[in-house]
Amino acid sequence: MTTTDAFAQGEPAWIDLQSPDQEASKRFYSAVFGWEYQDNRTSQEYVYSLATVRGSAVAGIAPQAPEAVEAGISTYWTTYFACDDVDAVQENVAPAGGRVIFAADDVEGFGRMALVEDSIGAPFALWQAGSMTGAGLINEPGAFVWHELAAGNWEHAVPFYRDVFGVEPVEQQMDDGTFTMIRAGDQYVAGFRDQEEEGSTPHWEVYFSVADTDATVAAATGAGAELLVDAYEIEGIGRMAMLRDPHGAVFWVMQEA
Repeated sequence: MTTTDAFAQGEPAWIDLQSPDQEASKRFYSAVFGWEYQDNRTSQEYVYSLATVRGSAVAGIAPQAPEAVEAGISTYWTTYFACDDVDAVQENVAPAGGRVIFAADDVEGFGRMALVEDSIGAPFALWQAGSMTGAGLINEPGAFVWHELAAGNWEHAVPFYRDVFGVEPVEQQMDDGTFTMIRAGDQYVAGFRDQEEEGSTPHWEVYFSVADTDATVAAATGAGAELLVDAYEIEGIGRMAMLRDPHGAVFWVMQEA
């Protein structure tokens, strides 16, 4: 079991989903990943549900804002990148070509966060740990294992992440070309690629570890997901597939080699 109590700056530390139907999304991901939930009520109207695997938090599911639901704004998984000092990192965003959407603020003693866009318009969050470091379990079935920025012009975003977080871009030769990743500390933590859906806006995508990709795809589609990319295998990496949940959020599943 891969547990963690610290994340390097620039490493994905948490993910969450704002759903137009929170309870339906909880049922869906429970059917797909076996998630259980710890509900945290922060107000009479708002409950933040922590998804857990064997008691460790792996993701959050929250209600989408009513005005976003009414406007038909698409739901998506948000990746939170760890920061040693979120206010200091936030100051790097605009000079690097990005935009601060919601300025840094405290989250009920759990930590401090900000919501930003990178230099090509992909949204993500900044997270400074308080009592909550981030995911308590990673790289295990039901938890996130990888993250990729999907965009037709992702090359323009690579310097942004270098300048904002101080991470190191690394190019690796693959059979079909060069794959660009970022390294935080001594680990490769995320990558960049062209989007699968032509014309989609730039966005971060999360890969969930699974024990059996084909069985997970069957469970997901049986629970109402749409299969966007059929399961395929990359030698030495794993077998993966891309899905869209019943409310429109895209995610990947991957059975590691």
